[in-house]
Amino acid sequence: MKCTNCGGDFASDQLRCPYCGAVNEHALKLAKELQTYDKAYEKKRNELLESGTGQVLKHLTMGMGIVFLAIICIAFGCVAFYQYRFSNRSTYEVTGVRLAKNKETVGRYLEEKQYIRAYLLASATDPTNEYFQYYPEYKDDLADIYTYSLFLAGVLHSMESMDAGDNYAPLQSTDVITLQIFYGSGNDSPIKDDLIQEVDGFLENYYRLTDDEIANLKDTGSGGQFTLEGSADIEGVTRKRMEAYFEK
Repeated sequence: MKCTNCGGDFASDQLRCPYCGAVNEHALKLAKELQTYDKAYEKKRNELLESGTGQVLKHLTMGMGIVFLAIICIAFGCVAFYQYRFSNRSTYEVTGVRLAKNKETVGRYLEEKQYIRAYLLASATDPTNEYFQYYPEYKDDLADIYTYSLFLAGVLHSMESMDAGDNYAPLQSTDVITLQIFYGSGNDSPIKDDLIQEVDGFLENYYRLTDDEIANLKDTGSGGQFTLEGSADIEGVTRKRMEAYFEK
């Protein structure tokens, strides 16, 4: 469903928006209904145990039926809203006060160096996807965070492969292309500097590239040929280095 505060997409049963922390009124109402049901059930159960009459059982059954009916209605309402939001009839856009509030939140996340969180909120509420036309003030930084996140996803996948056994997932050619785009973005900001330090650290300490090799990668530019030890087999070279280092 769509957050009524920031416009981000999230599951209808979540009590709070994962992007801005706003309360999900639908889920909150459902939770209150469940609490009401629990209290009503416990009360009627005690009455039944005390009195032992069929009349109490009748009232209990009716009460439970009403509560379940209300829950079903709420659930169908959430599903219908979700389907409408992503249908061709939906004209939803993040604009006006909501967009201004989102911009303020994205700016705060960037200042606090919560870069991935800033990217997630912006990308979830910008119909232009990775172009970030709704957030022009932060467009360059958000684009760099996006390419950084692609490289970071490769690193995390590699680490998971290593944890699963002797499977060394080395630097891929697709990672090299992503890094060339990242390094060559032309953005000159403190945020870009922070991201570069993170990326350089992964290349040096995890994929075992030297400082000179990292500098060479930065100079190749987008689409340029990058080699290690004179070979275009980046994957083979980094795998050999990683095995030699991590199996010490």
